[in-house]
Amino acid sequence: MGELDRYLRQMTFPGLGTAGQERLRLAAAVQVGCGGLGSTLAQCLVRAGVGRYTIIDKDQPDLTNLHRQFLFDEADVARGRNKALTAARKLRRADSGVKIKGIAAALAAGNADRLLRGHDLVLDGLDDLPARYLINDWCVKNNVPWIYGGVVGACGMTMVIRPGRGPCLRCLWPEPGAPGQLPTCASAGIINTTPVVIAALQATEAIKLLSGSREPVAGFRIVDLWEGSWQNVPVRKNPDCPACGRGRFEFLDGSQYKIK
Repeated sequence: MGELDRYLRQMTFPGLGTAGQERLRLAAAVQVGCGGLGSTLAQCLVRAGVGRYTIIDKDQPDLTNLHRQFLFDEADVARGRNKALTAARKLRRADSGVKIKGIAAALAAGNADRLLRGHDLVLDGLDDLPARYLINDWCVKNNVPWIYGGVVGACGMTMVIRPGRGPCLRCLWPEPGAPGQLPTCASAGIINTTPVVIAALQATEAIKLLSGSREPVAGFRIVDLWEGSWQNVPVRKNPDCPACGRGRFEFLDGSQYKIK
């Protein structure tokens, strides 16, 4: 079999084709966070054939993760192994042709450039809204696209951010808000289908961007699986945005927020 034959069914899809699959093979993506969103994101994009894939996470899985973090099992909890390293090891067995790297670290202002540089796309698999502002700063400053995703309860949100071509996260939310102001999975719970759906939307937009096959969906998408509602909210670029408008990167220089 040829190098791309394992992706035959994917290449048969006319939206991608052989040329799009080849571009995926040459692409590099980095995912920050490997929890509910990240578990599905990593599986979708590695199995889709993104040529180089990096996973960054500082944590170990625990028992309360397992209902939604499908890359991990009880044995991983018992061993206490790092999520990023465990995910990379398991995913290499799914596609040995993809160069997968796991990094056991927390993304921070001091290491963001070292960990994110050299990738064509940054993917958000985090569970902490303020941490996304650091990614946003780095991506806007370095003109690298990234895909936001957030989930809680039965609701999820996603947005493709393309610096220089549209709004960034701070155009939508200028500040992350005070700690405890917004509901979290710990306070509001989460059903396991929510991160699967949002990660699938993120991964689909990633495939479009990395393969160059189609423009990504614009706007801020909101899904409520319990109610069965879908919204696409237009977001305009704010000329006074601290990041993409004024070129102030307060999260990247460490003056606004320190990643836990």
